[in-house]
This record gives sequence, structure tokens and C-alpha cells, in this order.
Amino acid sequence: MSTRLVVLPANREQDEQVVLELTGELDLDSEGTLAAVVGAVLESGRPWIVLDCTGLAFCDSRGMNALLTVQRSAQAAGGALVLAAIGGHVRQVLALAGVDQVIPTAAGVDEGIGLLAAIRADVTPDRPGAAT
Repeated sequence: MSTRLVVLPANREQDEQVVLELTGELDLDSEGTLAAVVGAVLESGRPWIVLDCTGLAFCDSRGMNALLTVQRSAQAAGGALVLAAIGGHVRQVLALAGVDQVIPTAAGVDEGIGLLAAIRADVTPDRPGAAT
């Protein structure tokens, strides 16, 4: 029995960046929920996304595929995805599958925001105030 996935904004939006909190299980039953929320975020012009995985209790192969799809969508929109605060079991599953080698990860949300800022500076050097 799947625990419904809940995806909520973490009230840490800034410019084109958003932090989304994941709670529950990311699997076949819930991958559409993640895709819909992230799709709406991207359509609103915020392609820089940190997923706070503190409350993510489970992730199977469909969930991993959903994360990789979100990453590709963010990149296609000119942004990036960072996974933050990944718990023990989910961290092990992502590591075994190599997902953590493809999607940047951070120990916590604040670190994730910093990592996203560094990625943003690297991919948008012509932006005022960006590192050159």
C-alpha cells in the first residue's frame, strides 16, 4: 500500500528558484503528482528547483525515473535540480542505482540552495553578478 506523495512549496522561493518538500512515497502511483507540480513550477518560470527529501520515505525505480525526468525538464527550461536532505533508505537506493551521480545532492536544504546557486552561476555567466 502506497503512502500518498505530497509535494508542497517550502515558502523559500526566490526569483526563479523554488524549494519543494516531498512527503510520502515516490513510486508508480505518485510519479504523476511530482510531474504535475514540477510542471506547474516550470511553467511559472522557476526552473531552479531544490527537492527537500526529508519526508520522502520510499522511492522505487519509477520514482527514480520521475526524478531523472524532473531533472531533464528543469535543464530543458534553463535550470537545474538538486536533491536535499535524503534519508537513509532512499539515499541507499539512489546510490545503488547511481542516481546520486547524475542529480546533484546536498546534505540539507540550505546546502542545496547554495549548490543550486553555484550551478546557476556556472551555467549563466552573463547574468549580472555571476562569477566569470
